[in-house]
Amino acid sequence: MQEKILFDLNETYFDDNFETVEEPAIVHDDISLEIVDTPFIGQCFLSEEEAFAFYQKFAKHNGFSIRKGRFTNDKDGEMNRRDFFCHRQGKPDPKKVDHSKEQRNRGSSRCGCKAHMRIALRKTNEIFPEEWHVATFSLEHNHELLSAKEVRFLPSYRTITKEDEKRILMLKECGLSVKQIMRVMEVEKDVPHGQLQFLSKDVHNFLSKIHEMHSQNDAKELLQYCVQSKYENPNFQYVYKLDEENKLEHIFWSPAHCFDWYQKYGDVVSFDTTYKVNSYDMPFGIFVGVDNHGRTILFGCALLRNETTNTFKWLLKIKTHGLQKQLQKKCLSTKHAFCIWHITSKFSGWFNSILRSDYSSWCSEFYSLYKLDTIEEFEQQWPSVIAKYNLKENKHVIGLYQIKSFWVPAYLRGFFFGGMTTTGRSESINAFIKRFISSKTCLTQFIRQVDLAIEDVEQTQIHDTMLEKYRGSFMRTESPLEEQAHRLLTPYAFKKFQLEFGRAIQYMVHKQTCTSFIVKHHQPTWGNKHEVFWDGSVGKCSCKNYEFVGILCRHILCVLIHEDCFNIPITYWPSRWSREVVSPTHNKSSINSTLINNDELVIDETIKVVQRPPKSKPKGRPKNKQVKGGMETAKRRKCCSICKGVGHNASTCPNKEKYAMNGAASIRASKKKKIMLEHQDLNPVFALKY
Repeated sequence: MQEKILFDLNETYFDDNFETVEEPAIVHDDISLEIVDTPFIGQCFLSEEEAFAFYQKFAKHNGFSIRKGRFTNDKDGEMNRRDFFCHRQGKPDPKKVDHSKEQRNRGSSRCGCKAHMRIALRKTNEIFPEEWHVATFSLEHNHELLSAKEVRFLPSYRTITKEDEKRILMLKECGLSVKQIMRVMEVEKDVPHGQLQFLSKDVHNFLSKIHEMHSQNDAKELLQYCVQSKYENPNFQYVYKLDEENKLEHIFWSPAHCFDWYQKYGDVVSFDTTYKVNSYDMPFGIFVGVDNHGRTILFGCALLRNETTNTFKWLLKIKTHGLQKQLQKKCLSTKHAFCIWHITSKFSGWFNSILRSDYSSWCSEFYSLYKLDTIEEFEQQWPSVIAKYNLKENKHVIGLYQIKSFWVPAYLRGFFFGGMTTTGRSESINAFIKRFISSKTCLTQFIRQVDLAIEDVEQTQIHDTMLEKYRGSFMRTESPLEEQAHRLLTPYAFKKFQLEFGRAIQYMVHKQTCTSFIVKHHQPTWGNKHEVFWDGSVGKCSCKNYEFVGILCRHILCVLIHEDCFNIPITYWPSRWSREVVSPTHNKSSINSTLINNDELVIDETIKVVQRPPKSKPKGRPKNKQVKGGMETAKRRKCCSICKGVGHNASTCPNKEKYAMNGAASIRASKKKKIMLEHQDLNPVFALKY
């Protein structure tokens, strides 16, 4: 068998007497000292890929990039000619304009550059069955070439390898931002900052590409994940609803741990929604509570299409399904409340422009109304405060008064809320979840990150329990009352009791009858009078702290000390705050994996036809910018705050001394001063006093 001999077609034979003259490579400005050969006509390559790689290396060394262009085929359909062009060859194609969509004003880099290299296929004999040779070559650039520091930013030289793609996805799942991912990979590869083979823009595009690949079956994968979780643990609960087009409209799920927590601590539930946590802009609602150690726990989650009344009715129906008999017994004692923080946060927009200089004093008096203990005091003082600021006809004030039973503590203290009057515990879980997700997160990844947050809560509980056992809680006195609380309550509840018990000695007791007492602080200007009832076994106080928080207030404890009571009845040690919480006696109900549609409960058999949801339209300003006109479009020129002149400010005003002598500047400054409040916190729940 005849052996084939391979030769390097670009190799030149040299003898000892032959002198060579090296052809200098084209080097542009800051190009590195590496020598790169220049292509020449007749240069041969064994394949098209080899020719392209050679020309690409030459192009990068000389400050431009290349792309594959025209090609021709022979009679057998095999390619016999290929052109490689400069990346700026040709002219830009006419842009298709769709006036219904927002247009991108992005120019084209093509300028008709003539630089190119053409290779042609040549078949000779069996020794060289195939070879490509350079037919034409041109270095005629009509644009400025880039330096070595600039050329690496061209798109053709920015590549993300398969290994880098896996690393990026893993770091993204860990909650790192794109900038953090870039910095981690720079440290891992030991390259200077900004010297990776790709940019942060390329990472964004890669993640968007991955998201687009998974978004087609997003809803199906989400429900399949729920089915798998249900199979692994039957206590996992999920329910969803489809619209007329079989698109996912709402979904509610409760992991197994959350369902168990609800059985124990479901007497107080806080619900809140947050936004920008998934690629469909679906509002994310969470049900949270507090356990016997004062820690935030999660009961369930929901992704909703919108925030209409029908949507929340569906959600509450799901929440109560399976526990209907138990909840019907409790519905008479159930009380709904609104988050006071969300109410007072709107005050500046509601009243600032109306009251102007009186706004601060209005907030101060509103805070005083909020602190009132009894309904009678609130009803008596509310009209006078409203009349003082002439807000009788204000729609916001009227609305606040109509829903007073949902935010005024005097109306809420008769019900157990565990001390919660805001959705702050929901915000803490939202903040943790948003570390791992963004507005581009798909549904399957979203629910997995929520499960991660639940696992984090569970691990935190175990760690905190260990610390409580390790450190323990210490008594401050040798009182039998404190000793009894130390024995029965959790460390969290015991600290609350110690706070009330320590302040009980600051109050005076005036006994009116054998069972009626008046308790007041020893400082006449501090606090209000409180009426306490104690007959030896039953105690009640006008502050209703026990009914609201579940811990005896300082006023009742003061009476117990005054009456030489050394044992608190067991009814005032609620199991809610005890060291060992007893689970409810009723059987744990389970919500079957169901589809709720048209207000009917149907067995789930439609996962295969579920389609991904459309883009939701949450609350807030629309994306389309408001059309401006008149004074809004006119440029506002800044003027001096002293003389109102143009071209300078107060510090460089030429007439500053003149106005200072007349006292005009001091008068203007005094008008801008705001009244300082004794209580700066306008959200009164954070400074709640009894």
